[in-house]
Amino acid sequence: MKQNIMMIVGLGLAANVFAQNAGQGPYQPTWKSLITHQMPAWYEDAKIGLSMHWGVYSVPGWAPREGAISYAEWYGWRMHEAGNPTVAYHRATYGETFTYDEFIPQWKAEAYDPEAWAVFAKNMGAKYMFITSKHHDGFCLWPSKYTDRNAMKMGPHKDLLGQYFKAARKHGLKVGLYYSLFEWHNPLYTGKDTPYAGLKRVNNYVDGFMIPQIRELIDLYHPDFFFFDGEWHHPEEFWKMKDVVAYYYNQAHQRRQEVFVNDRFGNGTRGKRGDLYNVEYGFDKENEGLLTHKWSYWQGIAKTFGYNRDTNPEDCLTPKQFIDKVIKGVSQNGNFDINVGPTAAGPIPDYEQYPLLQLGQWLKVNGEAIYGTRPWNVQHEGDVCFTAKGDYVYALFLKWPGTEFKLKSVRPVQGSVITLLGVPGNLDWACDDAKGLSFQYPSHKARPTSCSYAWAFKIKVQ
Repeated sequence: MKQNIMMIVGLGLAANVFAQNAGQGPYQPTWKSLITHQMPAWYEDAKIGLSMHWGVYSVPGWAPREGAISYAEWYGWRMHEAGNPTVAYHRATYGETFTYDEFIPQWKAEAYDPEAWAVFAKNMGAKYMFITSKHHDGFCLWPSKYTDRNAMKMGPHKDLLGQYFKAARKHGLKVGLYYSLFEWHNPLYTGKDTPYAGLKRVNNYVDGFMIPQIRELIDLYHPDFFFFDGEWHHPEEFWKMKDVVAYYYNQAHQRRQEVFVNDRFGNGTRGKRGDLYNVEYGFDKENEGLLTHKWSYWQGIAKTFGYNRDTNPEDCLTPKQFIDKVIKGVSQNGNFDINVGPTAAGPIPDYEQYPLLQLGQWLKVNGEAIYGTRPWNVQHEGDVCFTAKGDYVYALFLKWPGTEFKLKSVRPVQGSVITLLGVPGNLDWACDDAKGLSFQYPSHKARPTSCSYAWAFKIKVQ
């Protein structure tokens, strides 16, 4: 009992120290101060990232396929949700009494190879990668001292995050973390006295558990960015996210590290504060023009973030569909944070690898029109999207119109050279006020296949 009391007191003191230290640096725990933080140029330039949802939920790895979205990483909640097909699936597959925590010892991560993941990220054209440090099920992928419900004490018995960060940085990738503020079944959060493997009792969920865990992640791994989530039950004041973000910014400032956070600080805060606004599986419903605040489009190959063993090829986006989304998003000031859900053992499914590797091949030819670009004053014209870099505009045609290409939005400077990325030689062009710009692709040349899916033309405009 004395040891437990000392732990509670100690964690309480740690939280108080955290709050006191949050403002030690150029950033104070106020929105007036925090909104002065700048989005790093490296993220503005990077455009493509690899997101990974991996955890205990990868063991059952199942969600119903009906509907536009079916998040398999929500298995631990859906298995108790009346009317959800997951309830019947779980009972039929594992039995009436089988609990979610019984999946923990089954998660061995026996084929975990973060080096292979980092190489895959580079081959798909990603410049950064991030992973679920802890999803809503509360299982930590690092050896947290605030709970035994972690991958060192249970399941894989490895510091998964430590290996992940080492591999990513070895291969020159920026690396960050997803972290869920809440936990579905944690008695400290819910107030219900329910069994919860590995929990260490403390006096307060936010001050004694959540905030210390976030600080632990910052101090252990120095992540380049945080994607927070699970904020929607309470306002920002409940989560004390101003303290969290100020501490993170100030720690990064001391290391001369350029970092960012997303916009999920509390109920109603999305799209209002944060360096980055997340758009999750809904880009086609968003503004068709320029989004002035930096944002990212976050989705998986199929209908889920976490691994779903019931995924069908028809659920997956094709390479063409994915590349079109990348182009449209980048033209509107977005990044594309593309998610995969590795199996419980560790490999990334082939149906997720294929379209992303095709994206990587396309970027080898057309990356100049994506990486390091900024939005132009016009985002699109019909099936053409625009990006800009220095004195040049890149016109990315999503469809091949034939031998003649026409644009009304672009006026090249006199003597400008127009080229098709990946194809040697200059193109003949003409431009007038009435007809706009037109340029020809020589009829004696075959349609270029080195840049299949979409074609990027480089045009000097200044």
